[in-house]
Amino acid sequence: VKDCTDEEYKEFYKTLFHDYNEPLFWIHLNTDYPFNLKGILYFPKLKSQYDTLEGEVKVYYNQVFVADNVKEILPEYLMLLKGAIDCPDLPLNVSRSFLQNDGYVNKISAHITKKVADKLTGLFNTDKDNYLKYWDDINPFIKFGCLKDEKFYDKVKEAIVYKTTANEYFTIDELGDTNAIHYTDDLVQQAQYINMYKDSDVKIVVLNGPLDNHFMSYIEYKNPGKVKFVRVDADVTETMKDSSGDITQETLDNISNTLTDDFKKVSANDKINVKAESMKTSIPAIVLLSEESRRMQEMAKMYGGLGFRMDDDVTIVLNAKNKS
Repeated sequence: VKDCTDEEYKEFYKTLFHDYNEPLFWIHLNTDYPFNLKGILYFPKLKSQYDTLEGEVKVYYNQVFVADNVKEILPEYLMLLKGAIDCPDLPLNVSRSFLQNDGYVNKISAHITKKVADKLTGLFNTDKDNYLKYWDDINPFIKFGCLKDEKFYDKVKEAIVYKTTANEYFTIDELGDTNAIHYTDDLVQQAQYINMYKDSDVKIVVLNGPLDNHFMSYIEYKNPGKVKFVRVDADVTETMKDSSGDITQETLDNISNTLTDDFKKVSANDKINVKAESMKTSIPAIVLLSEESRRMQEMAKMYGGLGFRMDDDVTIVLNAKNKS
């Protein structure tokens, strides 16, 4: 198998899975100690970000097909890939509960996981240009793997990158001030906010995948005090404020206090807050929802409400520089 050409690997993929899209890259598994294992795992090109749920890893026993996606042998996230493995040492004549708790099977699973992680970090370190080209396709798999397996996260964390609205890719360390990583999850609806940040030279990362809400929380958990994700409509940064004008902070505070009371009466919402700021943009006003409140609301929606009251904990920021 080592003598196979790239075209032969691709042809095998197309024949086995009836997928006429070429795979991005693949991992060749071949070991005979402490167990026998041969196989190929392919990273498929996705038609959409939801195609990751349709992976298929065929398991063979001495070249005899056994089953697809044997979860006792492979971690759930590895079954998002496509491929075939042959392991004649597997005790397939026993119950699945035995397989799940068998130390030998666990070693096979750990070996495959390590090979996958090594392939990803190897690409990142030695072929970064292509790795970044693959990122849009492979990031759902990597994020799912990190969420499911802390050891997998530890192996690949240095190879996690974030795509910006300018189609550039950065690691957390390369983003600089990681205390506030600003992101968008809707390029169209949040375009106005994104443009404000562009004017301030702040990088905005795009996190609009189905796993990203959970993934952000996980990255914050793994990097306490270092990383905080803030959506573009959750805050006004200092870089957006214009301190060169003649409006004093005392004047802005007085306007804010007066208008907050008025807005609370009109809206019948005691949680609403109004702030006046001198901003560099010409936009007359923006509406902000705190990151914490937004995540709580999204979690409540995901789990059918959970009894949470959906209060609008919003802040209206009025631009004191706008003449209208």
